[in-house]
Amino acid sequence: MLEGAVTIPPGASVLVAYEDASLGWYDAELKDRVIEYCRERLTAKVDSVEVGLPANTPSAPLEEKLQEKRFDWIIFLARLGDQGRFDEDHDGPRKLMVYTRRFSQLASTFGTVPQNAMITLKKVVDDLINNATTITITCPHGTKLIGKPNPNVSKTGESKDVTVVRFPAAVSTPVSAKTFSGQVVLRQGLTSTGSKVYDPPNLPIASQVVAHVTRGRIERFDGPEEDAQAVRSHYDKVAGLFGIEPMIVDSWHQGLHPGTDASPRPEEDLCLWGETLFTSPQYLHFHTCGEYPPGEICWMVECPTVQLDGRSLYENGHIQVEKFEAFKPCLDQHPELRRLFQSKAGSASAVQ
Repeated sequence: MLEGAVTIPPGASVLVAYEDASLGWYDAELKDRVIEYCRERLTAKVDSVEVGLPANTPSAPLEEKLQEKRFDWIIFLARLGDQGRFDEDHDGPRKLMVYTRRFSQLASTFGTVPQNAMITLKKVVDDLINNATTITITCPHGTKLIGKPNPNVSKTGESKDVTVVRFPAAVSTPVSAKTFSGQVVLRQGLTSTGSKVYDPPNLPIASQVVAHVTRGRIERFDGPEEDAQAVRSHYDKVAGLFGIEPMIVDSWHQGLHPGTDASPRPEEDLCLWGETLFTSPQYLHFHTCGEYPPGEICWMVECPTVQLDGRSLYENGHIQVEKFEAFKPCLDQHPELRRLFQSKAGSASAVQ
């Protein structure tokens, strides 16, 4: 993880910010092993701090540590590290946000595919999307949204991406939704984007609700009245808390890593499900409620098909790496990726 994602030279100063294992997101063994590796293998100077639950105010223990101004890197084994992921970089230590939440995950394909392989895969997907003329997003449950890639891009010619280093690098760069129109079918429920904290952070949905979107703006929610009204009320409440425009679809991105852990199920823990499965190609992730990335409410579209000028880059939640010539150098350079996609394709065929 550390060798692939960041460069920590001998003698560098590292702060490991973690949340307690009793919260159910990060296990204690992962924290202990990361600290041990930094000290013994990288010969870094390591300190650690427990940061607690995400909040809408800075973590006092973390801020106290940062006042020392001696750290080169912060490694976040805590959800707190994801909150400011789209903020512009400021002076201070660089940040690594870790999505392998259990030590055992480091031995899985989610933790062992090299970071630079995932970054190369991400670039191919980003380039294919940005070079398309028309993008169509559909799903088996009735989603159909059509638009163009990134009409409003930064001065560098790229979409705004996160400013922290993510391990694994497992999602594409967000695509502006400002030109997209159609409908998105919401099934399991609404979840928080993890940007700000509010209660409850999610809204289970018993029956399908359809969001009608025109050029990146939600026109209405349709469905069984009890569920549709619950969705409307949730948007009004969250927008009211933060003084933001509720009916905005800011952007979307696609999961890249077929090795994403498929648990938990949404009915078991909707928040953990949403914040785990967003890295999987089986889901397409929308940022909504607030005219900024990542907004405050996310939509998860299951088994998406993403067509670029009529060609499927994703088909029912699977990246079509063999159907685009642009992937060949990436797969040749990183045989781990080819094996990963072949094994997942075989597993899907066996299930079907």
